[in-house]
Amino acid sequence: MRKLLKGALFLLGTLSVTLLAGSSRANAAGNATMLPDQSIQVNYKNEEMVVTGGKNTVIYYSDNANATIWEEVDVRADGKAVFDISWIKPGVTTRIYIKGDKDTLVTARYINAQEKLSAEFVGDISAADVVDVEMWKTVYEQYPAFTCETGYILFFTKNGGAETAYFDVENIEWKKGNSGNWRDFKELNLGEMNAKGASLYFRVKAVNDEETADGISGTRYSSDAKVFLQKKAIAPMVSVNNAAMTLSIRNGMEYSLNEEDWYLVPVYSKTATGDDISVRAEDYDILPTTNRHINALAIPFLLDTDANKKIDATLVTDNPGKYRVEKNDAGAIAGIYVYVRTAAGQRKSASKTERVLIPFATADPDIANDIELVYQNTKSGNSGIIITNKTGATDGVDYQYAIVDDPDTMSWEEFSELKWNTLKMAKTVKVSSSKALTGNYVIFRVAATGKKELPSAYEKYPYQILYDKVTYAAISSTSLYPGGVISAVTSNNAISGEITYTWERSDTATGKYTKITSGTGYAASQYTIKESDVGYYIRVTISNESQTGEKASVTSKNSGKIIKDPTVAKPTPTPTPAP
Repeated sequence: MRKLLKGALFLLGTLSVTLLAGSSRANAAGNATMLPDQSIQVNYKNEEMVVTGGKNTVIYYSDNANATIWEEVDVRADGKAVFDISWIKPGVTTRIYIKGDKDTLVTARYINAQEKLSAEFVGDISAADVVDVEMWKTVYEQYPAFTCETGYILFFTKNGGAETAYFDVENIEWKKGNSGNWRDFKELNLGEMNAKGASLYFRVKAVNDEETADGISGTRYSSDAKVFLQKKAIAPMVSVNNAAMTLSIRNGMEYSLNEEDWYLVPVYSKTATGDDISVRAEDYDILPTTNRHINALAIPFLLDTDANKKIDATLVTDNPGKYRVEKNDAGAIAGIYVYVRTAAGQRKSASKTERVLIPFATADPDIANDIELVYQNTKSGNSGIIITNKTGATDGVDYQYAIVDDPDTMSWEEFSELKWNTLKMAKTVKVSSSKALTGNYVIFRVAATGKKELPSAYEKYPYQILYDKVTYAAISSTSLYPGGVISAVTSNNAISGEITYTWERSDTATGKYTKITSGTGYAASQYTIKESDVGYYIRVTISNESQTGEKASVTSKNSGKIIKDPTVAKPTPTPTPAP
């Protein structure tokens, strides 16, 4: 863990120089003198030591107090003697011993060890493995050239102890490439460097002695820290799936409606709890049982609107300023833009941005007139539902349908997971009960006709799928003669409420049937043929009402023509008497 430590080495160096100077003076005797502390200053920026010579004409120096041979430099006409210190090893604190040809007692100055600077680039500071993220953000708020689109350079220093976060970026300077010129930190524009990629070098500026309060505690340039800034990645390839009403963006990307506020694509948690969090977040459970990555998001989710809101121009006019749009030649709004990019990470900046146009829906469903839903008729029980698109084969519309638990409470996340099935105009489809589950709903929407439009908002079929309705009607009979009994037969599934049996007859098999009798209960499920039924065809209509109030009615095939019983002997006619 990096901890904040500052300035301790400087205090130690200053204290050591003072003690050493005091000790040297204590040893002075007779006419022997030494150079005063304030006459010796270090120019760390130029890596040289400047000595005010006083009465001396030559200044001697060495890194060994007991040297037999000393380096020497003449005192200039301005009274200064200047000598190079760049040869001194940067990694350790070193004492330089100094004396003059007149001030012959040796004094010393510490050249402090070079502070080690390290730097790292993070594309997203919140994702970086550092402490004090809020402090970093505060530091960089004053530098508009450092944004979340480009990234941040984080600095750390070390001088014999723990690595320390270095926030005084005003004291940082940089250069591009090994041979570049050093420049102030505020002149650095990461966005410009990120466009092509660059090798950047950083260091903490040197501080000369004369710039410090005591005049003798300056610091060397820090070590150079190198950061390789990668070239900005190309924009991701994304597309609109008009049929599924999704945009093909996945984990690791982020999106925006205005190129200012960016949202990470949510991810599935690996430790799902089942909690449903319907807020924009970086990590939350969407479908806890799947724990898989997202590779598409529903367009209503991206546009921050209700799951079943119609995507058209009213969405823009109802939310002024929220969306960026495309207009056609006539000035009408033709679509909404969504901006997508690969999100910044710990070691990389965000990619270039892809702009994707979301087209509008042009149709509205009318399932009351266009859709027919009935239950399959089977004696053994219900095996599913039958859906018919009643619109014309040439001038109708294609529909899509999906089967869901409860469309009225469906979230963005659930909407993005829907499986839509196509039901073309004038076509019928059968859906088995293994898919059309009891208690579910069927929702319908008009399918998109091309890539320049979206499907309509969906409309819910008003009744739940409940296999408690009459779906089968047949008849069986003991005989089709007067006195014979015809029984009504229906499916074996649990039927809700009372079952009504309506018996009808017609003088032709395909003619108009009129009611004979109607009733409920077992007695009403049977009909005894009368003499008056001879010559007619008989059938039964069985009906009931489901738990949700949906009325169902199924009519059987006809009985066949009712005739007189041929086994009954005709009465012998009485002879007519002769005249």
